[in-house]
Amino acid sequence: IRRLVSKSAFRLTWVFLFASCLSPIEVPTDNLGNRVVISGQVSPIPDQNIVQLGITSETDRLPIRLSEAVIYLYDDIGNAFLYYEVPSCPGTYILPDFSGIAGAIYRITVVTPQGKTYESVPEKMPESAGSLTNGYDFVTEEYADFEGIISQQPFIKLYANTTLPSSEVPVYMKWNVEEVFLLSPTDFPDPFGNVPPPCFIIQNADPQRVTLFNGEENQASSINNLLVASRIVDWTFLEKHYFTVYQTSLTKEAYEYWRKVNIVANQVGSIFDTPPAEITGNIGNVNDPSEKVLGYFQASNEVFARMYLFEADLPFPLTMMDCVFDERNFQDYPSRC
Repeated sequence: IRRLVSKSAFRLTWVFLFASCLSPIEVPTDNLGNRVVISGQVSPIPDQNIVQLGITSETDRLPIRLSEAVIYLYDDIGNAFLYYEVPSCPGTYILPDFSGIAGAIYRITVVTPQGKTYESVPEKMPESAGSLTNGYDFVTEEYADFEGIISQQPFIKLYANTTLPSSEVPVYMKWNVEEVFLLSPTDFPDPFGNVPPPCFIIQNADPQRVTLFNGEENQASSINNLLVASRIVDWTFLEKHYFTVYQTSLTKEAYEYWRKVNIVANQVGSIFDTPPAEITGNIGNVNDPSEKVLGYFQASNEVFARMYLFEADLPFPLTMMDCVFDERNFQDYPSRC
């Protein structure tokens, strides 16, 4: 979902290498703030029924989370289901213990704390998401860090092997990969002698990548070894590491939305960065049709495949300093500690 536009102009610096000289070129772009962003989906997978709300900021920053909204999901037979905001994650709303039904038609309404009402265009959930298995391998590739220094680094590549649904013609598909890894805090002394408990970090394994399939352009019934994520192998692999590949069957309208997101992501650098242009979706203000609302609410059929890795599964050792407190050392620890 990571993506929001701002009102004041900001600058993108493009650096070109010419005749061994680095010359910055500043390109001004106009961006608009205070846009409502509504992004989410209804899915047969209960923990994937999520809606996120935000407001674009006035500067080149991530969105301002929008809390205390009232969100309902409606189906085509008159049922209504209330979303609940996650206390630890403001602006994120979930439908606990709910599974979407293939072939049903869904829409959402969102009422903000300011009293504005937004509604999505009804979408019919595709009948099937096909079948899915995943695989992986390790490679060594060139990697450029934030300072532009290029080095050879180990990567894990994740692949999807897919049998496409035959009930939808043509089919429109999307893949994304979620990773979860264990973080065990270091036992640094504190006044109470307590160590924070271990926790799990959940994030997109490859946020810049948007992997799509258009059945109008490709009549294949299966896809083998489709690259769906590329992830550098770092300290997060010191403990148990999960990868979950989600295969999503979309409507044509949702596919077109993600196709545009893919174009912007490749221009800017990440779908979680601030894009240089607005991408409107299928959500509007009930009382003010002229308001531009960013984001999309999709009715998507999904399947997933999960795997996990331990450090012992890596084909090479991770040579990193241990996060063990040494009373003789109070400063020189890796940032992860």
